[in-house]
Amino acid sequence: MATLNTLRTRGGVIVSIVIGIALLSFLLGDFGTSGANMMNERKMQVGKINGEKIGYTDFSNQLDSRKNVLETLSGSTLTSEQQDNVQNQVWENLIMEYAWMPGFEEVGLKVTDNEQLDMINGSFISPIIRMYFSDPNTGVYNGTIVQDFVANISKDPTGRSAMIWNFFKDQMIQERFFSKYLNLVAKGMYVNDLEVEQGVANADVSSSISYIMREYTAIPDSTITVPQADIQKYYDAHKNSFRQTNSRDIEYVLFDVLPSEADYAEAEKTINNIAEEFAASETPFQYAVLNSQEQPDKTYRSEEELPTEMATFAFGKDQPKMYGPVKEGDVYTLARVADVKMIPDSLGARHILIKAGETERADSILTALKGGASFDELSKLYSLDQAAAANGGDLGIFTADRMVPEFSEAVINTDKGEYFTVETQFGLHIGEVTYKSTPKKKVQLATIVYRIDPSDATQQEIYAKASKFVGEVAGSYENFEKAAEDNSLSKRVVRIKNTDRDINGLDNSREIVRWAFNGKKGDVSSILEVDGNYVVAAITGVTEAGIAPMEAVAAQITAILRAKMKGEMLTKEMTGSSLAEVAGKYNLEEKQASDIEFNTLYIEGVGAEAKLIGAVTGAPENTLSKPVTGINGVYLFDVTSRKTLDNVTPESERVRLEANAESYISERLMQALMDQSDITDNRVKFF
Repeated sequence: MATLNTLRTRGGVIVSIVIGIALLSFLLGDFGTSGANMMNERKMQVGKINGEKIGYTDFSNQLDSRKNVLETLSGSTLTSEQQDNVQNQVWENLIMEYAWMPGFEEVGLKVTDNEQLDMINGSFISPIIRMYFSDPNTGVYNGTIVQDFVANISKDPTGRSAMIWNFFKDQMIQERFFSKYLNLVAKGMYVNDLEVEQGVANADVSSSISYIMREYTAIPDSTITVPQADIQKYYDAHKNSFRQTNSRDIEYVLFDVLPSEADYAEAEKTINNIAEEFAASETPFQYAVLNSQEQPDKTYRSEEELPTEMATFAFGKDQPKMYGPVKEGDVYTLARVADVKMIPDSLGARHILIKAGETERADSILTALKGGASFDELSKLYSLDQAAAANGGDLGIFTADRMVPEFSEAVINTDKGEYFTVETQFGLHIGEVTYKSTPKKKVQLATIVYRIDPSDATQQEIYAKASKFVGEVAGSYENFEKAAEDNSLSKRVVRIKNTDRDINGLDNSREIVRWAFNGKKGDVSSILEVDGNYVVAAITGVTEAGIAPMEAVAAQITAILRAKMKGEMLTKEMTGSSLAEVAGKYNLEEKQASDIEFNTLYIEGVGAEAKLIGAVTGAPENTLSKPVTGINGVYLFDVTSRKTLDNVTPESERVRLEANAESYISERLMQALMDQSDITDNRVKFF
């Protein structure tokens, strides 16, 4: 199990990588037969993927299994944010399993046993395996660690090593399937000679123009009638453009629980008493530990590592005995210099890691080292940290905050070339100091942080106001609107998607999101506690995933068709023998723009007008153009000058076009697969 401990030692780095990168984006990561019980079963579905029902229990079991793997690797409990990311990974794995893998296998894609071996020990190491079994400091893959890990799986009675290895293999195989499919699609892309020729011609020309533009607003909306039949026809032809996600529209009122004037007065009295005792204390750090609302940092800091004001206090001449009390917002800060030491910025050490409590073995190893035994050989023979053992136990050069505090403190307190033993959360270390930079003055600050929080009386008073509001609402949205107005409460409006975990601007508001997706239009909540404050919300709209009904997008389609009709009308009107003539007819300002190239996205002073850019590239010089309908209006222009750039060759243009095609595939392939999959995601109702 040596390599399991090695992985755990480096687990913080591994977990931060794993939960920051979902697997599918890595290249781009029964209760009974009665009707009532069937209804309960449907209610307990986390979702459905291509007809496969994902039950709450099954999903939770997979989620727990993934958490166990990552917590075993890191040796610590996952944070709330990390758990959210892991939940997304489990869901994406299920999409791969039920929606994509059947299709991959249907087109003949396979990952054979021999290929799996090659992905671990061969010429094409899986990026998944490389990620887990590379040195976090150097990034170099170490195949020996993999071999040792696999060899020790059968020796682990807990089964954790087997669980972790199965996790690695599943990810490795899924990544390879997706990689093969991506390459299969990419091989279908081809850039022909005509595209290259046209690309060179377009890219080697830069144009300058004079232009005028009549905005669509020149024609009042009230004068344009869009027939209902045209709206229906457009909707039928563009339905896929009106896909919508599962969402809820809510309104809510917030009852902020803030300190009262009495709370501020009491806090000032308390902090002054603390300051008096703190200034007189002979053990300032211990006093800070007992009285600070945040655990004081034991780290010794140089002047450069501290904020300016704190550095001036700690290192300045004629420094006061105590910093503060300083109040910023609702937080008081006090500080004293608890200790001063001459400490190096950089340290170096090598170590042999054994199990905690094996003091006799540690003494034997230490005696052997002092007797001239090879540190390299003993490290490879006994150390649980095989990654370091591969380098003779060397941990390289590091700063004190890179290692656990006990280890760093032992290195600091030991002379270069001397040995030490220290026990940490990872086990018992037998170490040797290999490097120390020139010591410099550093201080340990005893810092007290005291937040001004609302008292119980204040919280009860605000809760009573929220309760009064709920009583006036009586579960009715109409009453909700009236009560908010009568009590001069500001209503906040927000749309929540089923992928949201919090409401924008309202931290730790998952309870509201979950409530909204389990409710129906017109529902009003009870008092919900959110991050110490109180919220009452109402559901004003329910949008289900799929194609939006025409009534919901009719106004949007009307605006599109109205703009098109205005463009046709303005195009007919904007005629003349010269740009100046048309500009004078409509009192328009004649403007100039330069450096217009076919591959550019914007025209300075105009914006993103792709049709205009294309028209300019293909227009002859000194000739009035035809009207061009853009995003905001209709354009007329003259190409006043052109210059040849000669900065694009056929070879470079081919490379650019191929790179664009590959980038397009990477961006669009996963979305295309998702669009073709039948996925219902109800996780928001449970998690």
